[in-house]
Formats: sequence, structure tokens, C-alpha cells
Amino acid sequence: MPDLLRVKDRLFKRIFDMGFHLFDLAAYEFLYRFSPVSKNLFFNGGYLPLDDDLLRIPEIAEEEPCAMMYHFICRPFFKDRATLPARILDVGCGQGGGPYYLSHLFKDTMVIGTERNASAVRLAQKRLANIDNAYVQKATGNKLNFPDASFDAVLSVGAPTYFGLTTFIEEAERITKSNGIISFSAGYRQGDHKQIKSEIQTACGSNLELVQYINITPNTFASLKADIPRRIELLKKVPWPFNLYGHKWADMPGSAEYNEYESGLRADFAVVLRKK
Repeated sequence: MPDLLRVKDRLFKRIFDMGFHLFDLAAYEFLYRFSPVSKNLFFNGGYLPLDDDLLRIPEIAEEEPCAMMYHFICRPFFKDRATLPARILDVGCGQGGGPYYLSHLFKDTMVIGTERNASAVRLAQKRLANIDNAYVQKATGNKLNFPDASFDAVLSVGAPTYFGLTTFIEEAERITKSNGIISFSAGYRQGDHKQIKSEIQTACGSNLELVQYINITPNTFASLKADIPRRIELLKKVPWPFNLYGHKWADMPGSAEYNEYESGLRADFAVVLRKK
């Protein structure tokens, strides 16, 4: 290919990528502010089956699999109820479902959530206004703007996928106290668990111990399939062209994301790290 054509091709790709990124941001803002998602507590994938000790809170009755994902990654905190974390950070908490559930699960723990979407932050702050042990603040970029060693536990549902595993782990390690726990879930299209685990082990360096790596793809896919009827009804209320984005985001049948679940190319995982 002539050099001029290569330059034009690269320029077109950059323009296309920038345009899609701007649409992605606009769609993300729209879904939180104007779509039926604004009435939900959670904006994360779910986990099935439900644990017997999952808290049954009336406000989240239709979103229990989403709460179950939080319940699942908080299992390391259940082991010793005498030493529950005093401060938990939930990175990428959406409209506050995670902090809402955790504030009921850990009544004597301060739960702080961060979220980059301004509309989601406003929703979360409104929903947590009457809860004394939880609040949400806006985050910017891929940095966690907290002092070193300021949390007993850092968790996240999905956000490490967008942070990048290494960036998330390094930032979480910095703000976690010695002997603290970092617990998170994430997922990748066309992901290889062996490669992902190796990346995590490298990111841990000498300060973190990889306590647990679990393939949770069957659990997340089971939750997705069970939730499809509800998602169909929600998407009917989303106007064009944002319903196209919603169809992709919601991993609906026919989307590339859903097909990768069916073909076994999807890799969802849960990780527990301990700071030495």
C-alpha cells in the first residue's frame, strides 16, 4: 500500500475510534440519565446461583443476581466476623447498588463508592442519602484519589476490565492497608484464563499475594440467560440509536458478546489478593 494511503487509513481509523468513543460516552450518560436503567440500583452483570445467605432486601428483589456478584466477591470478608473491614472502597459502583447492598451486609463498616459517570453519581448519592455508612463520589480517570493505605478492603465488579488489570491492581495495592484484601471480578472477550492469571501474578509484584483466581464464566452466563426477558422489556423503552448500544452492552442474543459466551471465548473471573 502506498504511504499516502497508509496515512489516510490510519487517520480514518483514529477519527472513527474517536467518534465511537464520544458516542460511547454519550450513550453511557444517556442510559444513566434517561433510560429505564436509571430506575435500577445496579449496572453490573450478575452471578448465579444465589447463596442461601444472600440478604433479601425488597428494593433489590428484581436485581438479586447483580447483588449476588457483590456478595460473591465479598466472601473473603465473611471468614472472620470479628475483624470485619472498617473501610471498604467499591471502584466503579454505577448508580450505587453495590454500596447500598454492602451497607446492609456490613452495618458497622464505612462503604465508599467511586464512579466516573456524573449522572450515576447523582443517582447513587440520592439513593444513599439516608444511609449513614455509605456514600459515593465522582472519580476521574484511572487513578484512585485516596491516600496510601487508607482502606482495609478494595473491591470492584467489572471496573478492572476498563482500568486495565495492571493499573487497577497497582492503584488498589497503593491504597490498601497491610494485610488488607483486594477482591474483584472482571471479564474479557476472547480471553484466556491462563494468560489473565499470569498478568495478575506479574502485577502483584512482591507486595501482593494471589489468594484466589476463579473462572466464573458459567455463573455469569447463567445469570445473563436468566435475565434476558427483563432486559428485552427494558430495551423496548430505550429510543434509537441508544437501544442499539444497549443491545450490545446488555450482551443480548445475536450480539457478538453473547455469541462469545456461547462459543466459550468469553472469560469472566473473580480474584482475591492480599497485601503483605
